[in-house]
Amino acid sequence: MNNIFISHITQCICQPLLLVCILLILTDCVHPQTPRGPGISSCSYSCFRKSYCGFEEIAVSDIPVECTSLNYVGAFVDEYYGVGPGNSGTDYTLLDTLLRSNKDVFLYYGRELVEIWAEMFANGCAEANSLKEMKGLHTFLDQHKGIDGLILTGLQYTCYTKKEVPQFTDNFKIYLGVLKKSYPDMIIGMDLYASHIINQHTNAKFKNWLDISIIDKDIDFYAISLEYFNSCTADLINTGTTPMSGTSAYNTLDKLKDALKSSGIPKEKIYFKFITNPQSPYNNLTICQVNNEMMCAQPVNAKDWCSDTILSFNEKGKYAKDNGAGFIARYIDFEDKINNTCECENTYYAFNALLDGFNCVTSSSCNLFDNIVVIP
Repeated sequence: MNNIFISHITQCICQPLLLVCILLILTDCVHPQTPRGPGISSCSYSCFRKSYCGFEEIAVSDIPVECTSLNYVGAFVDEYYGVGPGNSGTDYTLLDTLLRSNKDVFLYYGRELVEIWAEMFANGCAEANSLKEMKGLHTFLDQHKGIDGLILTGLQYTCYTKKEVPQFTDNFKIYLGVLKKSYPDMIIGMDLYASHIINQHTNAKFKNWLDISIIDKDIDFYAISLEYFNSCTADLINTGTTPMSGTSAYNTLDKLKDALKSSGIPKEKIYFKFITNPQSPYNNLTICQVNNEMMCAQPVNAKDWCSDTILSFNEKGKYAKDNGAGFIARYIDFEDKINNTCECENTYYAFNALLDGFNCVTSSSCNLFDNIVVIP
């Protein structure tokens, strides 16, 4: 016990309010820890803006300085426990570029389906196979130095899952133990679809999914993805596909708030991943054709797209502040940066509107962008 602490105790014994004094000592000695997560305003980077769409690349140095970290999709474990690009076919050139930035970098990592996780856990081999995976992961991390965290993917049931995976939580707990022991400094996040969390809360397909109370101490944060939250329909044109409230036919952020409360996921570990580009009702269109720049450049073609407004982005930023610890903006490199076609006050206006909302600031309106998505 150090002399300063002894001095505190001596002074306190002479005071009638001993309990108050002890609390003051604890306050002096214990400092709140910085959350192990991506920061309040993380940014997701695509790996296909140039290769797939043929667009000019957005340099990492040109993205907003307010991006507290960068995250990249993704790396997947194959059947031989090697780590590779999965179905994306990327060569990781962009990942290496991100790693040369001054930002923390998080890698979406794992398996594409819960069934593939289950195969790795089968026959009591969770620990042995996890150790095999760590060898492949070590090789990958050695080739791409500087990754600060992993966001584990493929852990939720889908509409294609035919049967429940027995003892999934217990086996996943074993996996997390091996991962944390192998990489104690690595920040570990978990990717969860918001629609899945709502389904588990309202009409669970399988009751015994992941028990958050068992695995939470090994998970530093949860990335709650709002991709694929709803399909684009006519009554979502003004709000985008992540409406705050609405009819029972849709997933809403209000329903998600209730589902998160019942899930056991701590609020201080929640980061909401918002899409920042419009969605089209036509499945044959890709983000190359459906993005904010195209919406303002070709408003006639965009009349039935579902898009947020500056105001609704503000509302969603505030939602992230009220119900979590931060947000992730999806595909920052597809924001209207190069040409500012929408003629907003700031480039990266969707990201900035989310951040303004998180900070309880009302963004300046953007007439061209907002007027396109308002039904006449």
